[in-house]
Amino acid sequence: MTDHFKDKANTWDNPEKVEMTEKFSRQLENSIFLYKKDRLAEVGAGTGLVGLSLVDKVNKVYMVDNSPSMLNILRGKLDETNKDKVEIFEGEFKDSDLKDLDGVICFMSLHHIEDTKEFIKEVKLKTKKDGFLAIGDLIEEDGSFHEGKNIPHQGFNIEKLRTLLMDEGYIILRETEYDNIYKNEKKYPIFIIIAQR
Repeated sequence: MTDHFKDKANTWDNPEKVEMTEKFSRQLENSIFLYKKDRLAEVGAGTGLVGLSLVDKVNKVYMVDNSPSMLNILRGKLDETNKDKVEIFEGEFKDSDLKDLDGVICFMSLHHIEDTKEFIKEVKLKTKKDGFLAIGDLIEEDGSFHEGKNIPHQGFNIEKLRTLLMDEGYIILRETEYDNIYKNEKKYPIFIIIAQR
């Protein structure tokens, strides 16, 4: 499998990305209760900016990503204070043996997943009853965000995403636009949607 983030991994944790993920983490923590017993998975974890911000609040965070380069950066961040609370899975979420999770987080990575409906079904299979799925991503855009690269989704229509979740029996706990990314002299709105089984 091609590592699409090989050339980006070493510079990924720039101030803009750090601030962007901090804002998402705050949105998440202000919207749902996280418990010390919780086991969460972050899909598209990358260098772990979101997941590592939550490790002190939960029991375990499983970091799932298919980019070896990004996960190598993440491994370099693990130390005595957090290494026992983080488990790394290199590959696709659907191929992991994770189950009975309390929640799944997917920040700025759902647009890289080909089949959104199948992903939502997979999350449902791997989470407990009352488990949550938290998605942060781009509002549907014109393709300029990735500068014409072939990405499965150019952001998302929130209404359609909400419908996909509700069709799988999820209850929507929170849904809002909360931030913007400024790139290519354009403004790209970001949303968060939190759904519970």
